[in-house]
Amino acid sequence: MEITYVIQKSRRRSMSIQVADDKKIIVKVPLGTPTFVAENFIREKKDWITKQLEKVEKQTKLADSMGPLTEEDIRQIKKKARAVIPQRVEHYAKLADVSYNRIFIRLQKSRWGSCSVDGNLNFNCLLVLMPPEILDSVVVHELCHRRHMNHSKEFYDEVLQIFPDYKRCDKWLKQNGGAYFKRCGHLQSE
Repeated sequence: MEITYVIQKSRRRSMSIQVADDKKIIVKVPLGTPTFVAENFIREKKDWITKQLEKVEKQTKLADSMGPLTEEDIRQIKKKARAVIPQRVEHYAKLADVSYNRIFIRLQKSRWGSCSVDGNLNFNCLLVLMPPEILDSVVVHELCHRRHMNHSKEFYDEVLQIFPDYKRCDKWLKQNGGAYFKRCGHLQSE
């Protein structure tokens, strides 16, 4: 399989490859990197690139089978999310013995959740379209950031203690989540 790519040079220390949702491959390299070095890097990562392209293709097919979401769909999804997500946060906050500040629910194009240093929790409204355990896994992930603002071993130990099925749910989200983003790719995120 022939791989078409774009090389971007910038002030960075290492090389990386990004496979975008439109299957565009971007190779990021430090300024002054010879083209042949970037091409060797691409050859070394060919298997990884192929897997990423297959994943994008699978998620595109899944999104197409579910159909695009309209502005009205998103309004209804947000309404449901505002009813469901705070309940799940409250439930798991008690289990994790952590506090939180405010909960924000938005349509986001690239994130499922986040936690700010001041305890605000942000969740993607699209989570309510997924199996309930997937939503719960994201809620637990963000709540555990109240104690660990990193992705250390201690952080994941706590996540798994509260939600033992986390790894399976995280894998499901990585394999299927992109399809949900694609369903609203034509809409504006907040």
